[in-house]
Amino acid sequence: MVLNLLEQAVRIATVGAVRLAAAVLLALLFGIGLGLAIDRLVLDTSRPELRGGGELDSLPEGPLEVRAETVRLPSGFRSRHVHGGPTFNTVGSGLVEIRDAAGRRRFGPGELFFEPDGVPHSIIVLEDARLDVVRLLPAGAEATTEVR
Repeated sequence: MVLNLLEQAVRIATVGAVRLAAAVLLALLFGIGLGLAIDRLVLDTSRPELRGGGELDSLPEGPLEVRAETVRLPSGFRSRHVHGGPTFNTVGSGLVEIRDAAGRRRFGPGELFFEPDGVPHSIIVLEDARLDVVRLLPAGAEATTEVR
């Protein structure tokens, strides 16, 4: 009887130890996986760090539509235009040149540039480009209108 109780205690202890070992192993694997996921988020260098800005004197009157889109433009693309509302552009890849009354400015990966509404300007794409664009448009305003 004492031997029987001892065998049961050993069996229970063994099952408990196996369960504990499995729990520790799962926690370790989960921790490593979580650590790798966080590491990828923190150390993601596939997208350049954002920098740049502009000056927004005022917002258009009334309710605004906020519109975001990604625009892909081929090398050699040119456009002279105005925007119906303030437009914020981030260059994801490529190289563009903006020409306006203030002169010529070039923007590359990670750089943000601002285009105020109603101000004629040109974009010249020097290298195939991907732009992430956010526009603030009053009701009925066109995002972009070509001008001569």
